[in-house]
Amino acid sequence: MTPENTERFVFPEWLRWVLGSVTFLAAAILILSIVLGIRAGQSQLELQSRQQIGISLQRALDYRSEGNLEAALEEYRRVLILDPNNTAAADGIEILLALASGQISPEAAAAQVGASNPAPAASVATAAPTNEAANATNPQFDQAQLAFESGRWEDAIALLEEMRQAGDASEQVNALLYNAYLSLGIEQERQDKFEPALSTLDKALGVRPGAPEAQTARNTIAAYLDVLTLSGADWEKAVATLEKLYALDAGYRDVRERLQRAHMQYGDALVADQNWCGAVSQYNAAIAIQVTPGSISKRDKYQALCDGSDTVAPEVGDTAAATVDATIAGNESAVNNAQTEANPAASTPTPQSAAPADEPVVSAPVVSGSPSGGRILYSAREPGSGRSLIFAQPVGSGGAPSVLVDDASQPAMRNDGARLAFHDLRADNIGLGSVDPGSGLRLRFTQFGEDSLPSWSHDGSRLVFASNREGDRLWRIYTVWAEENGAIQNLSFGESPDWHPTADLIAFRGCDERGNGCGIWTMTGNGGNRQSLTNIPADTRPDWAPDGSFVAFSSDARHGNPEIYRVNVSDGSVVRLTDSGAGDVDPTVSPDGAWVAFLSNRDGAWKIWAAPASGGEAQVVAPIAGDIGNWLEQNIQWIP
Repeated sequence: MTPENTERFVFPEWLRWVLGSVTFLAAAILILSIVLGIRAGQSQLELQSRQQIGISLQRALDYRSEGNLEAALEEYRRVLILDPNNTAAADGIEILLALASGQISPEAAAAQVGASNPAPAASVATAAPTNEAANATNPQFDQAQLAFESGRWEDAIALLEEMRQAGDASEQVNALLYNAYLSLGIEQERQDKFEPALSTLDKALGVRPGAPEAQTARNTIAAYLDVLTLSGADWEKAVATLEKLYALDAGYRDVRERLQRAHMQYGDALVADQNWCGAVSQYNAAIAIQVTPGSISKRDKYQALCDGSDTVAPEVGDTAAATVDATIAGNESAVNNAQTEANPAASTPTPQSAAPADEPVVSAPVVSGSPSGGRILYSAREPGSGRSLIFAQPVGSGGAPSVLVDDASQPAMRNDGARLAFHDLRADNIGLGSVDPGSGLRLRFTQFGEDSLPSWSHDGSRLVFASNREGDRLWRIYTVWAEENGAIQNLSFGESPDWHPTADLIAFRGCDERGNGCGIWTMTGNGGNRQSLTNIPADTRPDWAPDGSFVAFSSDARHGNPEIYRVNVSDGSVVRLTDSGAGDVDPTVSPDGAWVAFLSNRDGAWKIWAAPASGGEAQVVAPIAGDIGNWLEQNIQWIP
């Protein structure tokens, strides 16, 4: 066959297009498979890593409850290798070191992750081993995990219980369900819903019997409920229960104050039975916690009867008793000596702790009229529902309070009245937030339940607040830009900040860099130019006058019980504004600077009172519409 006769085969045009398309499609499928394979591998590694973190954290808790600190430490180390920024592991190591050195007891260590210092939701979520392969692609489990991480504990519980009823009782489901019950129980306890909290924690223990966090939280709440029931009915049992709570966590709620009062009231009951020596023992126990007006003179009076003296020690006059008691109250070592020395007044207080000798005590009225104008913002729990509401109480008009925000506390209105900041109590929005009173638009600024007591900068661009959000649980002062996910700056250790109404100056409760000279301090908005205003450590809750000429504050160490004072910024002189012998707390200065309003239970119920800023007799402004609970968690503000 010659070349001329050879027929050349030529691909049809349509076949070329088909082959080209198939080749391109095959290449695309190959590339997509490679990419998906890489992503799947990465996802699987992430799932395995998170699963191992959760398992190791749970093992560490189990080992710690068994007393095997070395094994617990090894588990925490594994977590930090996988996640160097894991706060739950870092906090766990600190607790192990404290246990090993004997600084805290195993019960106190358990309490740090129990009722008094619950872990943030993010830490609990990290601790849950929630990503086994069986549920890695389960949409219902994913929804439950998302609800948990968003703080919607009840939604997460409903989904997880549904999975368990369907036969899925895997470890990751149980772990997440336990942590959801635990988180919900802690939240209910914070809202004073004690009975629901106990029921919820019982369910957590049903999922994980004997778990130390839930067990400690439940025991603490149950004991506190017993105290509320026993007080006034059986002082002996009430004191015994309070002493156990106080030993476990002296900072839990108002246990310290309740224990002091219970010792005094139990002593009074023993006096009625003429058990002088038993009464003296109770009075001494109360004095060791806190000296209050008349407590030392009362103790000395019945000590004489206990000793069999023919004459009763004379009563110390109210003024002298208050002076002696306040002097000793400011000096912890003098209080300790008061239990063993025959003459407690002979103890010499340190200059820092003693009330200033030249401090004026104003008791006679120096102004006329009544407080009027503007509104006082406060929060209280609604009877029946138990929800915390923010109220606006008109001053001087006799009008009823109006509700501004639901599920919130600690109100702080911006200077222009266009934005109200507060501590948000909604489970899915916990932290600091704000609302536009006109539109009702609600924003979220921070994500930690510990963030509290916000105060606006003079220009309304930032908020200053206090929080013990860090693993060491120490209180610090922060600022945050007033916008969603705004940048946060750590300024200093301290509490109860209040921003100057017209200047870049923050008043707060704090100390110097060495932890000395504690009292009311000031600093700029970036933490600089720190200056001391007072030097009594118990001085707290500063509130600026509108013109910045003075700062109102409360203190329970200057005269033996919580009273309201003002410190003049120009010369540091302190003026006492109240003298009730009851609890006068949480001051706020009126918009014209003429009055200082505060909360007080001087007539047996918490009400808003006001005293002239220049000195004079306090007057009732209005009753509280509901229950304020623990006043340390409240804040009031007088606005135009």
